[in-house]
Order: sequence, then structure tokens, then C-alpha cells
Amino acid sequence: MNITKRENAYRVRVFNGKDADGKFLYSSMTIRFDDPRFEGMTEKKRDKAAEAIAFEFEQQVNALAVLPNVTFKTFAERWFVDYADIQHATTTRERCEDFKERTYEALGDMRMDKIKTIHVQSFVNSLTKPGVNKVDPEKGLSRKTIKHYLSFVSSIFDYAIRIEMLTKNPCTNVKLPPEVHSEKKIYTPEQAEEFVDLLYSEAPLKHQLFATIAIICGLRRSEIVGLRYCDIDVDTHILRIKRAANYSRKKKEMYVGNTKTESSMRVIKLPQIVIDLFEKYKAQEIHQKKFMGIRHTDEDFLFCDTTYTKIMYNGIPYNYLKKMCAKHGMDFYGIHSMRHFVASAMISKGTDAKTVSEILGHSTPATTLGIYTHAFNEVKARATDEIVDMLHINEKYCRQA
Repeated sequence: MNITKRENAYRVRVFNGKDADGKFLYSSMTIRFDDPRFEGMTEKKRDKAAEAIAFEFEQQVNALAVLPNVTFKTFAERWFVDYADIQHATTTRERCEDFKERTYEALGDMRMDKIKTIHVQSFVNSLTKPGVNKVDPEKGLSRKTIKHYLSFVSSIFDYAIRIEMLTKNPCTNVKLPPEVHSEKKIYTPEQAEEFVDLLYSEAPLKHQLFATIAIICGLRRSEIVGLRYCDIDVDTHILRIKRAANYSRKKKEMYVGNTKTESSMRVIKLPQIVIDLFEKYKAQEIHQKKFMGIRHTDEDFLFCDTTYTKIMYNGIPYNYLKKMCAKHGMDFYGIHSMRHFVASAMISKGTDAKTVSEILGHSTPATTLGIYTHAFNEVKARATDEIVDMLHINEKYCRQA
């Protein structure tokens, strides 16, 4: 660092690495004598204060000095090792890997300190263009997928800020494409009843229990697959959700991890039908394990493969139930749609957003309100009709007319 005292200011010059051609780079700043920070100081004290300001400037430059030659791709690969491998769940980490190709193509060769909001916005906009979507070439990516891409890029810049390599995140003011509201495919009460009738008349006990938990309790698929026998208390009818099991595409196997959010770790009161199915299923599994010479413990996972050595692959219930419904010409909207059915059914019966949120394991009631806005609006609309019915206003008005 070099400080030069001039006629009415200090000139500070700090070495800032080299460019791609090996040329020395410098950062400089000017501190004027009339700077408010020097007010009331003698010349000697002002010189000392200027040195302190210059030292702070040097620290800032040193923190950023690594950046001139660091491209987004290079730093992103470092982020994967230093941050994502440690902080992210396996499925989240693998999803980020999927984002690399398109993101690196757009931003990979750009220097981290040169990427501005307009560059990220341009990348986001490009994801909406026809041809980007490999499944449906006539469309761009969905808003949800684009949001994941933006989150990926933003996380990398957040990490750069956290380690004091940057001071701003260019993703902050980037706008996502307008949200297109599409109606979720949710079972009607009649469809749900028809599904349950078919389930109990045809499905094996394992799938009966799995689907009943899904369509009555609204658990996520990963939460059901992650259940152990000890998570269900038959005396108190309490179900404790403590973990989740997902499939790793990279390792080609199931793994057990944390629930989606901290709020997803919750307690649910089970109805008698679930307890009855659970006890019947448990007795069946203990008998089968005994026949195979396997000792049963309540720490065992509820749903395992046929050898009882691994957790059941999470696609098995979906595949079975889909085929079962197709065989009888019945619509099957997926296991997650059962979660939506539970939410809609509770809301239609007047359950408040906070309670629905707690049962579903959402992070906040605001999440529940955002997802099920239409259902809550229908309840609000019915509320005024109920007041009219209670006061018999329609009848009185007709008599008056």
C-alpha cells in the first residue's frame, strides 16, 4: 500500500493482483483534507486517521483481490465443495448439478465481479423461450424450475458475500416470469371415496397402509417412506414425523435425511382406521420376518424391500397405485395430490390456516395460504351465504316482494 500526501488530499494506492495477461492491477482512493472524519484534528492526528482509513481500504481490496481472474464456473465448483456438499441434502445437491449446464453456458465464463443484474435477468428470460424445455420443445421451462435456477445462482453469490469476496448479489432485483395459475388436480370427495373403496378391496396391506396415511394425514411421500414402527404409538394414537427418505439418482439408492423443513418435524393424531391397519400390517411383517429368520425391532423402517435389508424404493407405491387405478379406469393424480386433498378437505370444513399448516408441516401459515388460496376463498364466499341462511333473509325478501 502506498499513501501520497498531496496539496489538499491523500492518494491511496493498493496492489490488486494481475489481469489475464499478467499486468499488475491497482485500486486507488482519494481522501480529501476536508473529509468530515478529519474535523477538528491537527495535521498530525489527521495523518494518523488517514493511515487508518487507508488500512481499512487495503483490507477491502485484499478481500476482493482473488476475484479478477475467477469466473462464475470456477467459483461455483468451489461452492459445490465448500458449501453444497456440507449444507445441502443429497437430492438438493443433485438438483443443483442439473442446473450447471445451462447456467455455465450463460454465465460460466464471466468474472464474478463483472456479473450484473442485467446478465442474470437475461439468463432468466432465456429460460422462458421455446426450445429450452427438452420434454416439450414448444415451451420454455416452468416458472417453478426457473425459480430453482435463480436460487442456484443466488446461493453462489450469497456464499461469495459470506466469505467477503463480494458485497452485492446481482440476483436480488431479478424478476421471475409472471405466475400462471393452473388449477391443481385434486381428488373430489367422491373420487377419494371411490379410490379408498378400490384400495381396500384390491391392494396389498402395505399399499393400503401407505395410501391411507397419505390420503388421511397428508404426509409427504418421503415422510411416509421414512417412518419407523416406533414412530406410531398405538395407545395414544400419536404419529411422530422425524425424518424423510429420498432417492439419490447419483448413488442409485434410497437414503434417510432430515425433513423438508424444521416445521415438518411434527406430531399428528391418528384415527382408529390407521391404527387398525398399522397393527394388522405389523403382525403380518413380524410373521414374515420370523419365517425368513429376521429379528424384528420397533426401530425397523415401516416400509422395506422384500429382503428387509433396505428401505422400500419410494416409486413403488406410486407405480402400484397408478396401475391399480388404470386397471379400473379411475383417474390417478399421484400421491402428492392426496396431500392436496387433505388440505382442501380440512379447509372446506372450516379448519383454520394455522392448524392446516401444522398438520401439513409447512414452514409458516403463509405458505399454506399461498398454496391453497382458492380453497380459502371458497370458504370465505360460503361464510356470507351461511349468514343469509341463518337469518332466513332470502325467504323474508321473497315475502316482501
